[in-house]
Amino acid sequence: MKKFYKENRVFVILMGIALVCIAIIIWMFVGYIIDSSTSNKYGNRLDGIKDVEIKDEKITEMETSILEMEKVQDVKINLHGKLLNFNISFEKDTTIDDAHNVSISCLEFFEEDYLNFYDLQFLVTIEDGKTVEEGEDPADLIIIGYRKAGATTITWSNNAKK
Repeated sequence: MKKFYKENRVFVILMGIALVCIAIIIWMFVGYIIDSSTSNKYGNRLDGIKDVEIKDEKITEMETSILEMEKVQDVKINLHGKLLNFNISFEKDTTIDDAHNVSISCLEFFEEDYLNFYDLQFLVTIEDGKTVEEGEDPADLIIIGYRKAGATTITWSNNAKK
């Protein structure tokens, strides 16, 4: 063994360094895998959600209030983390401005703390009233609006027929 070391001293030292480097890389990789599997899928984005939690009763109350608004046919509200999705369907004679106004009035359901925490997304559908044959796409007008937490306005899509 001494003879091998004396003849191949540089090779042995380089192999030792390589083995140490490989061990460090494996240790870091295993640590990363274990850490990512035990952490929350939302990371720390939901810190403080308990202070401004939206209960199912509040969602039901909002759906009922929106359904009572003029020209609204159907509404569904879904909560995913800190993203609140409003899916609102309107009658065929609804204008884009009417749909925008109903969506903007949804902001009145929330206090300032909630508006500063939650992102709001609006999927507005205005039906064209035509019957759709099998295999055809409906010609409904679909508008998407998004309001980032803390923003003052809702940003709307292009408002074009699909």
